[in-house]
Amino acid sequence: MLAFGTVKLKGMDEKFDQNTGLTRSLVNHRYNGDIDAEARFECLTYAPCANTASFVGLEYLSGRIGGRTGGFILQHVGSIKAGRYESTLNVLSGSGTGDLAGIRGHGCTTWDGGAEQSSQVLLEYTFE
Repeated sequence: MLAFGTVKLKGMDEKFDQNTGLTRSLVNHRYNGDIDAEARFECLTYAPCANTASFVGLEYLSGRIGGRTGGFILQHVGSIKAGRYESTLNVLSGSGTGDLAGIRGHGCTTWDGGAEQSSQVLLEYTFE
């Protein structure tokens, strides 16, 4: 099954570590579309130079997908180049709760704009 939608930034707290060069971000998201969920994303970012960065993180979504309600965790691995964010997504095995128990899948997100613009999300998923 395929789920399409948008992701809107609802709030963010960032802390930069001078010793490692890593930025830790705690982000609240709102998913709309085929995925209707609130989410909390914890992310580590490394930016070796201006306009370029790499990030990894885990995001817990709580809501509805495909007529089922529950929660699950998405793993993000991504990059930022010239203001464009791209991330590959993987549903962590065993993370599904409620009606989403047994969810498996992968997908991607992209974001090209300013703080007011939503990112696009595509998730291909199945159930065990």
